[in-house]
Amino acid sequence: MDDEENEDWRDEVPESERLGDSSRISDSHWEDLVNQIAEPSAMMGDMPVDEVRERLEEEGWEPGPAEPIGWRTASPTLMLSVIATFGAVLLLVLGAIFFRPLPGWFLLVGIAVGLGGAVGLFFHLPTNHSSDGGNGASV
Repeated sequence: MDDEENEDWRDEVPESERLGDSSRISDSHWEDLVNQIAEPSAMMGDMPVDEVRERLEEEGWEPGPAEPIGWRTASPTLMLSVIATFGAVLLLVLGAIFFRPLPGWFLLVGIAVGLGGAVGLFFHLPTNHSSDGGNGASV
């Protein structure tokens, strides 16, 4: 009974929407498409990765230790400037929420600390341009 019902709806599909064998692709063509997707699209080096690793091991190359990063290695004045800048913003927002009306001394202290932190951050900007010929997008 199910086969008869399935056949009935297939007869009602317009001819323009029917899929025939002409719309199917061959298995070899499908495998070619899948292989093209699996291949990397970027330019590869002249040597395979395994060969590069073997040559580096032969030469005895070892990567150097990575430099520590984070707030613990940053300059204390840089950290103080960051804390002052964001702390002043937080102080002013919390003051505006919890104190109505905002006391004048509170507002002045918040603005002074924020401006001091911003000036400190300004002086921590790099002062020289690297001469590696890059476009400045490196970190």
